[in-house]
Amino acid sequence: GPALLFLHGYTLDHRMWRTQVEGLSKRFRTVSYDLRGFGRSAAPGTQSYKHCDDAAALCEYLELDEAVVIGHSVGAHQALEFALERPDLVAGWVGVCASMLSGIAFPDELTQMFTAIRTAAREHSIEAAKAIWSQAGWFASARAVPALVPEMEQMLASYSGWHFTHDNPAKSVEPPAAERLDRLCVPALVITGGLDLPYNDAVGEALLHGIEGATSLRLPNVGHMANMEDPEAVNRAIAELA
Repeated sequence: GPALLFLHGYTLDHRMWRTQVEGLSKRFRTVSYDLRGFGRSAAPGTQSYKHCDDAAALCEYLELDEAVVIGHSVGAHQALEFALERPDLVAGWVGVCASMLSGIAFPDELTQMFTAIRTAAREHSIEAAKAIWSQAGWFASARAVPALVPEMEQMLASYSGWHFTHDNPAKSVEPPAAERLDRLCVPALVITGGLDLPYNDAVGEALLHGIEGATSLRLPNVGHMANMEDPEAVNRAIAELA
């Protein structure tokens, strides 16, 4: 069937999409992969690169024509860049609890948390940094669901911590995606969680305001890991858009 391409969030990997792959693979060709430095993929190294170029190269290699690209958190922003840069390969875009849209600054508490994580990783250990990261508000709602805790812990345990101790040479597109939302010419869906951080609510509102014709799915009882917390609702919405 039609292709679905999934991009995971920060410190996570392709396993975060397990319930999407299981639920949608009977009707769609589902592809999830580990971005550079996550899961089983190699660390970025020193040469600059763009995540959207990686996604395009993978689609071309797998001969995926007009894939619906679905991203979580920062992966939603990377998927957005891909959709804007390579409209010939993208038939739709879904952002799940999107992050990192330029023009919407991190609140002070998030900036301080990332500073503490990098300090812990460089002065103490990767495990000390992971201990701080695991308590981030982004994961609080999912960690309150006992069935999700082992999956969350397995992905964090597998993460190398490379980004905690290195400067990532990844580059964003120019002009920034936030300045080109009106040029997204494919069906778009913005999924947000009622228990997510206010920062992500602001990103979601900006996307809905800037992308003409974008539809919204607000899940009031889930947080940042919306696709894991309410997979049935997310799967239905993806299938309807695709």
